[in-house]
Amino acid sequence: MAQEKSDIFYTIGDVSKITGIKPYILRYWEKEFPFLQPFKNKSGHRLYTRRDIAIIVSIKKLLYTHGYSIPGAKKILWKNLLKEEDSSSLSQKIEEIKRDLIKMLEVIEKTMDFK
Repeated sequence: MAQEKSDIFYTIGDVSKITGIKPYILRYWEKEFPFLQPFKNKSGHRLYTRRDIAIIVSIKKLLYTHGYSIPGAKKILWKNLLKEEDSSSLSQKIEEIKRDLIKMLEVIEKTMDFK
């Protein structure tokens, strides 16, 4: 029985195909960029959101297109993320986090049902 694929979460293989970045590099970037932290299900498999993919695409552009070092890319992304946080209201962020948590719980429940 195949698990229904969520339209909110993507596996590391999916993200690799979408972004053109190999899985081992994605795992390395998780260590280097603290704001890139995909959700891990009970089995330890990474589940990426659209926001994670957007961050990965930004990292890729900064490193490969613009030639920044990892520390340089980190600084730029931190500044952009802080601007993003300032421009959106706190209540919107809370609602977004709440929706993400509900979706994560649904994925966990589906995973548990298949065992």
